[in-house]
Amino acid sequence: MTGRTADRITLVACLSLVSLTGAVAHADQWKLDAPTLLARGASRQLALSADESAIELQRGVVIEDDGPAAGYSYRPNVERLGPAVFLRKELIVPSPRASAATLLVGQGGDLTAQVNGREVPLRLIGRQGNYWQAWQLPPDVLQTGRNTFVLNGTGSVWIARDDEYAAGSLARPSHPNRSAKSSDGGKTWSDNRLGTGNDVDGEYYVRLHLDQFHSSGQLTPGVIDVGNLERRAIGPPLDAVGPIRLAAEVAGDASTGLRIRARTGTTYVPDPATWSEWSELEGDDYLLNDPRGRYLQVELTLLTEDPLCTPSLRSVSVSASPRRPEDWSRDVRVVDLDNQRIVRSSIPFQYEPFDHPELAELRRRHKLDQVVAGADSEFALIQRLAGWSAGLWQRMHLNESYPPYRALEILKTHQDGTPVGGFCQQYNLVFLQACESFGLVGRLVSIGPGNWTDRIRGGHEAIEIWSNEFRKWIYVDGNAAWNAVDRESQVPLSLRELRQRQLAAFREEPFGPIEVVVIKETRHRWPDLKHWPPLVELRLIPRSNFLQQAAPVPLNQGMRGWFWTGHYVWSDNQLPDRLLYPLRTLRAGDFEWTLNQAELELEATSEPGRLRVHLDTNTPGFQTFQVASDGQLSEQSGSVFEWILAAGRHSLSVAPRNTAGRAGISSSLTLDYHPPAGSSAD
Repeated sequence: MTGRTADRITLVACLSLVSLTGAVAHADQWKLDAPTLLARGASRQLALSADESAIELQRGVVIEDDGPAAGYSYRPNVERLGPAVFLRKELIVPSPRASAATLLVGQGGDLTAQVNGREVPLRLIGRQGNYWQAWQLPPDVLQTGRNTFVLNGTGSVWIARDDEYAAGSLARPSHPNRSAKSSDGGKTWSDNRLGTGNDVDGEYYVRLHLDQFHSSGQLTPGVIDVGNLERRAIGPPLDAVGPIRLAAEVAGDASTGLRIRARTGTTYVPDPATWSEWSELEGDDYLLNDPRGRYLQVELTLLTEDPLCTPSLRSVSVSASPRRPEDWSRDVRVVDLDNQRIVRSSIPFQYEPFDHPELAELRRRHKLDQVVAGADSEFALIQRLAGWSAGLWQRMHLNESYPPYRALEILKTHQDGTPVGGFCQQYNLVFLQACESFGLVGRLVSIGPGNWTDRIRGGHEAIEIWSNEFRKWIYVDGNAAWNAVDRESQVPLSLRELRQRQLAAFREEPFGPIEVVVIKETRHRWPDLKHWPPLVELRLIPRSNFLQQAAPVPLNQGMRGWFWTGHYVWSDNQLPDRLLYPLRTLRAGDFEWTLNQAELELEATSEPGRLRVHLDTNTPGFQTFQVASDGQLSEQSGSVFEWILAAGRHSLSVAPRNTAGRAGISSSLTLDYHPPAGSSAD
């Protein structure tokens, strides 16, 4: 096992605190438990244990080849089964050990199967949504590496066409050629003459879900100031950082392990110019003898060689013995502090550049400044744009073709004189890019019933906009022209917040009531949370830069189900997502990440009265920080500046601004500095 292993005992690296000769040594320690670790950092393929006491590897592995081109095709992509028609599908299984194995077939029928040359009984366990059948098969028929499934019977199976892969994935622009068809009962096979017309090349919609742990998962918590493990508002001055020790409380067996890497730097925001390279920590304990600076970031990788076992990480402790001069920052009293804390998503989201010329052209050509004229707040502006987009066309032409993800293409004049148009996806895409033309950030999230098709039907392509005004993601619909607010606070809600309430409503459990704010009358109606729109399953397209690059996008999203494997899908213990999706997240911060904030990290230098201010932000299209220091306005493009304090009261306010000129959310600080009489700062 690569990395630190555990034999079902708790491992805690010993903590020894070193006193440097001639220095004042301070023994500081900060212990971060599992929920704190997961909340503070980006993670991949990790989840909290059922009792939330430990971080474990995520469970549930999907193996598929059809995902990039799975969806609705305007071209032939159906294979019909019959007595002499056999389908062969090969799937590569890295590790076959699993508690359960589920074969997923879209659409399916009355099937029989051979797996790796053996007749295997398939037990139908139901459908995954409206379009996929799920069959349980014994895991012991699987083998490491290539597995061959031969299906026969009645019904039909869709084909992900090879000529549609490039639009759905940059990493997988063509199919791997693992599907074949026999029309003579299995005597001869063809891998490029699929479909009812024997004229399709691609992959059958056949996937495998294994109930097993992922082989690895990674967590990168936020930056830690090891000179301020007490977590004071102002980090005390340091002469030297001294050695840093890490302790990991982790349980597992010989098949599991934990690997820790670390890097250090002199700035709060990691920068190659001020930070060390990542280094793996080894030995009897996790020790950094010569840190580059007071700021530390760790990377934790959980590993297993047995997919039925996972390590359990309960906590990480950071310990240091810095050498400090006299701590003049004790003379500083923080009167008021409103500091925005950035929540980063593990989803690698890509944003549309605000300076893309099509955004300016959309705003000019469709007179959007007139549309929003008189809007007295950011939220009012958003609502105006939603009402505008909802009334742009009556007819749609999706029976002919699916338009690109570009508002100007959707609004082009069709040969019948109406816009090209579309359904909810196109309305909301136009709304999204209209918001972007004003420097606002949004994202497309498709919503549906998941496996609760017996309770609520249909689906919807929705939009969420990041609101600086409410400091959160909010659901505003550019097709239905509505948004939902909490009835008591009147704060707009996100889709994930609405999902929690819809699940509670279906279960007859208490939930915070909502109000639907109708921006403009449309044909859509939302009577209560037990009716359309369905919010059970949330699927996020992990980018909004559709003007900057055309691919990847789901294949004609919304025309038939949601099968694309590029979605990031929300899952939790209340109601797990369907078994179709390999990219799942159970961490709230992955869907509710924050944007357009300034975060302050204050560090006292060794010179009395001189503070070092570190600035961090996650602002798409970031241009500059707007700084107000004791009433003096300035701009700061870098992430660090020094603030000189004289005796008395001081104030500081910092907000980011993006390239569209829109100011973000400020952090502010008021403090009193009263140095001792006769000191150099007096």
